[in-house]
Amino acid sequence: MAVIPAHHPRVTSAPPDPWLEPFLDSLRATGARILDAGCGAGLDAAYLAARGFTVTAFDRRQPPAHPWRPPVSFLLADVCAMPFRPGRFDAVIASLSLHYLPWQQTLQAFSAAGELVRPGGRFLFRVNASDDLHHGAGQGEEIEPGFFRVPGSMVSHSETKRFFTESDARAAVPRRFAIDHLAHRTIRRYDNPKQVWECLLTREA
Repeated sequence: MAVIPAHHPRVTSAPPDPWLEPFLDSLRATGARILDAGCGAGLDAAYLAARGFTVTAFDRRQPPAHPWRPPVSFLLADVCAMPFRPGRFDAVIASLSLHYLPWQQTLQAFSAAGELVRPGGRFLFRVNASDDLHHGAGQGEEIEPGFFRVPGSMVSHSETKRFFTESDARAAVPRRFAIDHLAHRTIRRYDNPKQVWECLLTREA
């Protein structure tokens, strides 16, 4: 099974990451209970908690402590085995955490995350884009279409990564969800620009 990496390319942008700002009104209209799935260093969880959301966050590893992070409920868990009851959250966010798996496990992880969203709730995610050349797209051994064992020279250690086309991003959308927003973005969180797909979904009421 692929593992969420313990290390990432060096982060250069100052926290909080502004990518969530355009979605705050939509998230507030949905409700306050948010799950940050695969939270990494916890920057998104901190950003949302500071804006009044009730945030639960999980990752395979304990995130480092940051002086700016407000209280967030954190637990150790895996995207392949999320320990929550269905419909518990008003929204789930998954930023750069659902693109480390083979395709069938990817679909299962998206479906499992979707099940945690209440009817009428939101699912917001970002994943590697297929043109993310600075971060491993098309590099190394291709295990299956779009899924690569990225060379260690491009990351802190050898790891598997999936790179999504637009059709892949659409195919990963769980059943009973509608796409409200799907866009290709360039983000500058790391030393080199990163290409991602950004998507906001709403679950059927």
